[in-house]
Amino acid sequence: MVNKPENPEELGELLNFLFVSILFFMGFCVLFLSGITLSSLTILQARFLEIFALGVLENSIFEVIMNTFSGIFIALLGFTIFCMGLSFLAVKKPGKMKYFLIAPIICSGILFNFSTMFLFLAMGLFLASLYVIPLGETYEQELKKWKKFRIGSNAVSHALLVMFIFVFIGSLVSFYTNDSYSQIYMETTAESLSNIIGGEISNFATGGDSKLSEGMINKTVEDQMQKIRDEYPDLTEEQYSQIEVELRINIAEKANSFETSDLGINITETVSNELENSALIKSLLIWFPIMMSITIWVSLEFFKSFLFAPSSGIFSYILLSISEVKLNKEQEIKTLKRLSQ
Repeated sequence: MVNKPENPEELGELLNFLFVSILFFMGFCVLFLSGITLSSLTILQARFLEIFALGVLENSIFEVIMNTFSGIFIALLGFTIFCMGLSFLAVKKPGKMKYFLIAPIICSGILFNFSTMFLFLAMGLFLASLYVIPLGETYEQELKKWKKFRIGSNAVSHALLVMFIFVFIGSLVSFYTNDSYSQIYMETTAESLSNIIGGEISNFATGGDSKLSEGMINKTVEDQMQKIRDEYPDLTEEQYSQIEVELRINIAEKANSFETSDLGINITETVSNELENSALIKSLLIWFPIMMSITIWVSLEFFKSFLFAPSSGIFSYILLSISEVKLNKEQEIKTLKRLSQ
């Protein structure tokens, strides 16, 4: 339990703790509102080709990017708020109160649901909070140029390395222990490829210069006849033959239009069956947890260099500039008091 502060320094440390706690809580809140989860990232990875192959046909590039990555942009804002909290710790360097920072992190987990990924993210953020404080002290003593900016930028950049290692481990554990992610990736990939193939077939249909191959027609007739035999097992072979002839004529008449829905072609089922029997896809699913975890980690490292570290430096520059102005005013007041005496 935190004791009531008895002097201005303790009061200041308590206020600093509350400010960082609010920043951490806001960061988790923004992450929750972004809707970004391991499942959504898996779906995005599987649909990546479809989004940029077919999305630009109906919308502008800007609309495609905003519709696809709006959740990620919001999640990046959440991480930026975490960085502001870490930068504040690097500048203000709280004492024993820093160990209580686990409290707002746990409260965020209670409000926004615990998960394996959250536990590792929370652990990484807490350790980064403890690590960034001595880093801030070290850089404050060593840096000479651009000191105000680089204290926050350098300290937070190194602290985020610890945090992102825990994110990598957490995502790896989640992907390995939950087969649903691999299943989602497989199903979404099949659906995405089916949409691309369907789009290409529609493009051919618009041109009117191509026809369905004989093999595809035969395959369609065969599939349809198998369904008919299963549904009506009491028909004679003569009746089956007559139905097959009529079905083939009907499909041949519609072949020029390439209306796969009218032909009864289930592209998603066909692609899914092909993917399940593909040695390449089987190997890809084995490496899927590592592949996805590395993708997440590399993406975070990229944004660390171009967003998180610079924003942390700007925040530390503002904090140190305010502290410097406040200190100069206090010194001026003390000087005026001495002169008045």
